[in-house]
Amino acid sequence: MNVNVSSNSQVNIDQPGDSESKTKSSGDTGVTADYEALYESAMTSLEKMLQSVLGELSKIGSAPDTGASGTRAPAQGTQAADATKQAAPSMTTQSAAGALAAYMHEHNVNTLNPDQLYQLAYKPAAGTPPEVSQAAKFMLQNPDAFNKIETHDVAGSDGIAGVNDFDWAAQGGLSASGDAQTGASDGGQAAFAGGIAGAAGALAAFMHDHSIMNQTPNTLYQLAYNPPAGTPSTVSKAAKFMLQNPDKFNKLETHDVAGSDGIAGVNDFDWAAQGGLDQKK
Repeated sequence: MNVNVSSNSQVNIDQPGDSESKTKSSGDTGVTADYEALYESAMTSLEKMLQSVLGELSKIGSAPDTGASGTRAPAQGTQAADATKQAAPSMTTQSAAGALAAYMHEHNVNTLNPDQLYQLAYKPAAGTPPEVSQAAKFMLQNPDAFNKIETHDVAGSDGIAGVNDFDWAAQGGLSASGDAQTGASDGGQAAFAGGIAGAAGALAAFMHDHSIMNQTPNTLYQLAYNPPAGTPSTVSKAAKFMLQNPDKFNKLETHDVAGSDGIAGVNDFDWAAQGGLDQKK
């Protein structure tokens, strides 16, 4: 008897070629029938056994590749988590307000202004969740949204937003009023002639003319949304443009002194107006 096992999981069994063993004389028909029945039963059992062995071998061959290092491929749960992380949606005004409102409630913070948002974004206290810093930066990048949040119940543009204001925005207040904003304003902000250097130049000239020694996010916000009488519109636009680019303002105010205190001197604006921010270190 020959048993052939091929790679495609087929089992071929050749019956013995000795015709004499299979056929007896006409007088031995009972013995021949018993032999053939036993033979067929044995072949069936053997075929089932070989098919089972081949099935187990197939399972082993399809196991995850451990590679040369002997470590298994990442589990599906890990891959799904990584995919979720990579596909995380961009922050919106509503989600940013929600993150800030939750933080304020948890830490008994009653109000936030642009200076405090800047500190949360660039110099947060130990243990501050990264999403809170991201939300604070988002508010700086979207001063129009922050202005609508802080003035929705009380007019005045004082730059102070209470926890109730952020609660309102987190619950869809801006959406209900038709002022929803779905993403950071970097791509949609109004252009300023000369870019960041031009904005720094306009602010530097204004500061020299009015003997102003420094600017912070708070004072920039006031220049943009509640400027003193006689303030040129170009200066207000420059202040708003600077708010919308907090990373640039951070580099401007820390180029000579590290610390991210949010205080930029007139000399810092002079430096940026002369192309300092475009220089490679």
